[in-house]
Amino acid sequence: MIIDCHNHVLATALPPGHDRFVREMRAPGHRRAGRLPAYRPATDEDWVGLEGDLDPIDPGTLVDDHVSAGVDRATVLAVAPSTYTAYGERGTIDLGRVTDVDGPLEVAKSNDYIASLTRRHPELIGMSAVNPKFRGVEWARDELTRAVGELGLQGLKLYPMYDHYAPADRDLAFPIYERAVELGIGVMVHMGTSSAKDTVLDYGRPGALDEVARHFPDLPLLVCHAGFPWVDECLAMVARHDNTYLDISMFATKSTQRQLYEFLLRARQLGCPLSRICWGTDYPGGGKPAVLLPKLTLVNDVADPGAPISRLDVANMVGGNWARFAGLTDWSEQETLEQLEAWEPRWRDS
Repeated sequence: MIIDCHNHVLATALPPGHDRFVREMRAPGHRRAGRLPAYRPATDEDWVGLEGDLDPIDPGTLVDDHVSAGVDRATVLAVAPSTYTAYGERGTIDLGRVTDVDGPLEVAKSNDYIASLTRRHPELIGMSAVNPKFRGVEWARDELTRAVGELGLQGLKLYPMYDHYAPADRDLAFPIYERAVELGIGVMVHMGTSSAKDTVLDYGRPGALDEVARHFPDLPLLVCHAGFPWVDECLAMVARHDNTYLDISMFATKSTQRQLYEFLLRARQLGCPLSRICWGTDYPGGGKPAVLLPKLTLVNDVADPGAPISRLDVANMVGGNWARFAGLTDWSEQETLEQLEAWEPRWRDS
């Protein structure tokens, strides 16, 4: 079973904050491609023709894009609710009304929207999100309990740099980790940079999780995006703690296949086991699985003579490692190895 461990779906805020957030996130890519001006701020007129960016991410399209590329399951991450940033009411929101969640649209229902999608689409694995600054720490702890115990979501995603709190804050963050330990779930944490301007860059450094990993040795903790651009810092931190993992979502998008291979060698050099590296896309902003999955599964096409990445390591990176992090019990090593062999000709042809 191949699992993409990092995807986003629906919308991330209510308008007008939704529009501002999406434009800030997409602007760098458009500038690189020449679709937006590089030497001055973009105006509303410059964005004409790019309105599709603002459309909610359709869950059916997400599933189709993954299944057609050879991916069995896709993890969809809730966005934690907030009301105090430049993006207004931010959080997973069902702007297109594709879920069965009734009532007015509310960012406080972020977990309900994700849970609804997982009920409708068995290919999706849902991760909850909470924010201790939204309605207080106790609300966040209770909401996490509800999301896991009642809604059936698999774990937790935190967004400290977006929600303006330090990931190792003992008053705000530690009580959330404590509840996660009690519930027996893993916690994914956004780490690395962001082109969204109203974020706290210092809270995106992977080393900030070192104290968390030391204080909660029984908590499965995953650093998203390999902490890009602080990748060595991420590898060093994960190497230190047996309970930590990382995913390569977005980082792999920004890397050539050769750079991805060298990253895996660097992980070994710094003592970070490949058994704690997970494949993800950051769909749709990070790109399509049809492009990003072969970049990893065919990584030995660019390997140095005598220094390949083992097929077993590849199989675990595209499913087994995240399954172990998230406590999934239906992942099969042999099945995934056979899957890689069967799909390899199609990935090469594409």
